[in-house]
Amino acid sequence: MRIRILVTVLAAVVGASASAQAGLINAGFETGDLSGWTTFTTANGTLGAVGGEVVLFDTNGDGVATPSARFRVGEAIYSHPALEGGGIYQGVALGAGALAISAAVAASTPWGNWNGGLFELLFDGLVVDSHDFGHISAGSVERASLFASFDVDAGLHEIRLRMTRPWAESDSTPLQFVDDVSLDVAEPPTEHMPEPGTITLLGLGLLGLSRARRRRRSG
Repeated sequence: MRIRILVTVLAAVVGASASAQAGLINAGFETGDLSGWTTFTTANGTLGAVGGEVVLFDTNGDGVATPSARFRVGEAIYSHPALEGGGIYQGVALGAGALAISAAVAASTPWGNWNGGLFELLFDGLVVDSHDFGHISAGSVERASLFASFDVDAGLHEIRLRMTRPWAESDSTPLQFVDDVSLDVAEPPTEHMPEPGTITLLGLGLLGLSRARRRRRSG
């Protein structure tokens, strides 16, 4: 009976799932700059004069100002109401499993504007979540969270945050903020084995119980 119990425990340890933090660099912009990230602009787009600088800002609404990437996106030259702007991206190596990805975003302006910005979260070029702030009132700060969860294959992938607006960027354009970019992969149970020491201890326990059982039978 004890042997069967230990075998069951060993199987549970071998099959246990594990969570592995994905290796994003400077996910919370703690370095005070965009180290690890690459900026980009869309066709006819701009990130604004402040595009890509890191400042202290309460992006997630918890009352604490933390390093956040700040932009002022729009069209480089106003010609038609097309969605233009840009953002940041980063390549990351992931294991196979269930991916959860999130980011805190915000828009702010002292003047008011018809469009605070469309924020999009992209994975390998596909939009997996978005939030459109639309009209933003003067002196307000609007906040939102981007989140997506889905299965991924092992390999190199790209995380991209894109911000666009339908009008030209100017000194009165709302500011866009990004912070707390997070990745987590819960890997499948079949891909993980316990530590060698754990296997050894369980094996010795099974062996000892087996010998004790044989001695009782022979006695």
